[in-house]
Amino acid sequence: MDILRRSVITVASIALTASSVAARPCKSFVFRNSSAPTPQVSTTQASTKLCGNNDHKTLDGTPWLIANSMYGAAQMVGSVCTDLDKIQTAAGNICFDFILGSAKGDSTSTAAQELMLWLQYEGGQLPIGWDRGPAATIDSLFGTSWKLYEDVNHSSGMTVHSMLPNTQFDGSFAGDLKEWFEALVKLGRFTDATYVNIGNAG
Repeated sequence: MDILRRSVITVASIALTASSVAARPCKSFVFRNSSAPTPQVSTTQASTKLCGNNDHKTLDGTPWLIANSMYGAAQMVGSVCTDLDKIQTAAGNICFDFILGSAKGDSTSTAAQELMLWLQYEGGQLPIGWDRGPAATIDSLFGTSWKLYEDVNHSSGMTVHSMLPNTQFDGSFAGDLKEWFEALVKLGRFTDATYVNIGNAG
């Protein structure tokens, strides 16, 4: 698959406001609209407030969207909003992002786990658990070796397993993602009975 440069915008002021939020209510993120041309990014942006379950807005003068995605909205009490003040710098990563669990359909409880396969990263983007150092190394997968970083995402309560390549992918990636899961089963992170409940890429 051709890699689309998914850039997360570092903003001078971006705030989540919530009232009695339960479970894993939302995920605020910015990603590139693949149909748009390579941008000349402006450093100015009108303030934006997103409060709907799937509110999103294309940032002026860029191919990026900012979104307030309300995962688990049916289980939450209150509301969550994403407020964007302005763009400061650009950074990001390109990855596969999956939610796995021992229960079918569980993508919000602390028993679920997040699994990320980073293909390319720049601008100081680092995974959860980076400060603890690699928990394991996988010597050969998709043509390179990988380091596994792990820790709990305190906003969701989930354990996050992030694999970063020693040699980053540039331009394209081809591989059977089942091999990724099997490698982590061998490390004892999951079992063959684990469900893949959500899959994202970008």
